[in-house]
Parts: sequence; C-alpha cells; structure tokens
Amino acid sequence: MSGKIFNPIIYLKENTSEKEYKEINKLEEIISSKDKVNLKLELDYRLKINNNSENVLKNINEFLYYVDDVLISYIGISCFGGNVAEINGMTHPDWRRKGIFKKLFELAMNECSKRNFNKILLLADGKSDTGIEFIKAMGGEYDVSEYRMEISNKTSSENINFINLRKAEKSDAREVGRQDSIYFHDEKESENLVDEAEIRDDAEIRIETSYMIELNNTAIGKININYNDNSSFISGFGILPEFRGKGYGKVALKEALKLINEKNISIVQLDVSCKNNKALNLYKSCGFEEQSVMNYYKFNTK
Repeated sequence: MSGKIFNPIIYLKENTSEKEYKEINKLEEIISSKDKVNLKLELDYRLKINNNSENVLKNINEFLYYVDDVLISYIGISCFGGNVAEINGMTHPDWRRKGIFKKLFELAMNECSKRNFNKILLLADGKSDTGIEFIKAMGGEYDVSEYRMEISNKTSSENINFINLRKAEKSDAREVGRQDSIYFHDEKESENLVDEAEIRDDAEIRIETSYMIELNNTAIGKININYNDNSSFISGFGILPEFRGKGYGKVALKEALKLINEKNISIVQLDVSCKNNKALNLYKSCGFEEQSVMNYYKFNTK
C-alpha cells in the first residue's frame, strides 16, 4: 500500500442512514466470512430508531471510519434501557493493527463518559481472539456470556387454545416497556426506569415486532419476533412472575414457532444468557441448539 494517498474520514452520528446500514452490513459480511464469528451489531434496531421521527436521541451512537469513501471500521453504542451501554464493532481484516479501531473506541468511550451510563459492556464473540485481546488490552473485565441458539423450525399446526399471541398495538407500548423493565433489568436498574415517557418511547420502536402473550384475554407476557427473508429472530421474551412455573412459557414459545412456520420460515434464532438455566432448558426442550457464544466485558471509563 506504499506510495498511495489515502483519504481517511471519521463520521460521528446519532443514527444510521439506509446507505450506511448497507455499508455496515457489507463490512459485517466480510468479517463474518473471514473470521467465522457472530457480530451482534443490532443494525435493524438502529434503523428503526432512525425512521422513528418522534424519537430523537441527541447522542452519538454511530462511529464510522472511511478510507477513500469505503467503510473499513465501525463501532456502535446500543442502549436498551437500564442506562446500560452495549458496545460492539469491527475493522476490515486488511486494516487491522493500524490504530484505527482504537481511535474509534476512544471516541466511543468519551461519548459514554459524557452520558454517565450505569454500566458499559464490550461485546466479543467467544471465538474472536482479536476482539477479546483488544478488550482485555483496554481494561475490560469479563462479566457474562450468552448463547446464540438456533432451531430448524418444523412446528406442527397443533392448536393450543388457552394461550394466545396477539400482535401488539400502540396502546400496548406502556405495558411492553413495563414488562421489559421486569425481565431485563435488575432491581436497582428498574428503580431508575421511573420515566414512563422514556419507557413508552423506547417500546413504541419495538411494537411492530411485539406480540402480547394472553391467557383468557389477560396479558401475562410478551415476545418479539423479527422476520427476515429466510430466518427469524426471537427476543424480548418473558412471562410475568405471578404466572411462571405453570408451563405457559413453553406453550407461548411453541405458539411463536407456529406463527413463524406459517410464514414458511424454517430457521429461528435467539440469544440467552449462559447463566439463565431455566431459559436454556426451556429452549433446549423445544429443540434449540447452541451455535455460538458472545462474551460481555465490563468497562469503566473513569
């Protein structure tokens, strides 16, 4: 590469555009093919935020490094509530060990410091030696891991009458946010989610993929289903505490798989914490198998 003049430029943005979404996806495909790793970039969620005109973050979440108008490095900040930041990114294999990713990382950490997150988590695939090496060199400390699980869906059309999955509506936004705060944040973090407007705004972004789990027309849980051309992804799945231990979770999951099967989609994926034995056993009992491991590392900007 000697003798050639390069024109690097860094873009710092709130959200991704359609063009940037495609460029990030293209870079992700190159990395996944080369390194055989899973990158949890949450790109679809980012694009939905960008398209939601009523939700303005006014924060920097996207860090993009271009050389000669080609995206070669990227870092994104995701926040799904509880004031916890999840950081993930990538650099083209041909441009590694040149300080490029470290530069983006420093910019991202400066942004996190300004926003006073309660917790910052750095993500790396369990098989990504370069990713784990970088995180440890920056001072990241291992926190937890989650499994990416998958099933080749061949669910029968059996009708289970007492549990119903109803497509969520805008009027369900507050309940969706409330349930998420119960399922996915510890008690201390839940106390910080008292701003119902914030909960509602965030939940409204996810309404189009949410289903309310109902028992006798009463919402007892929720589940999100994201559809792609040849696969689907389940997330945000939970049963309210007072209805647990009765088998409703397994029935609801089977109903979700039936909905996916009706769209002729056979591959279904989801993520689950390695420490959540009850959820792991539930998914395994329905036929899901472990495909990869994503490690989370705590990072302190101070």
